[in-house]
Amino acid sequence: MKLTVVNVTENGVMVVAIEGRVDSSTAPKFRRVLGGVADAGTRGLVLDLENLRFISSASLGVLLEVTKAQARRGGMLAVCSVPDALRKILEISGFDQIIPVHDSQAEALAACSR
Repeated sequence: MKLTVVNVTENGVMVVAIEGRVDSSTAPKFRRVLGGVADAGTRGLVLDLENLRFISSASLGVLLEVTKAQARRGGMLAVCSVPDALRKILEISGFDQIIPVHDSQAEALAACSR
């Protein structure tokens, strides 16, 4: 698993690209790193999942935690560029009803900048 901060907009929205696999063995690190990024005080957080190949249920729980933490701070978390297989997981689990899913980074940035 690799997390890379791609961009921080002037509106305070951070874009983070996630690559590889986020499974039960990497979920604690994922929680720590993503939580640290969210705690950096960003207004919005966009996760670009274009190069994410697998996400475990434990890691989906981390996304939910960060989504709730962002909402408590008046911000939001959105995901974009989700591969079809992962999009199905988000839809089946109902996470797409909780975490906004956008086709492109530009759409996600626009949603988080409102």
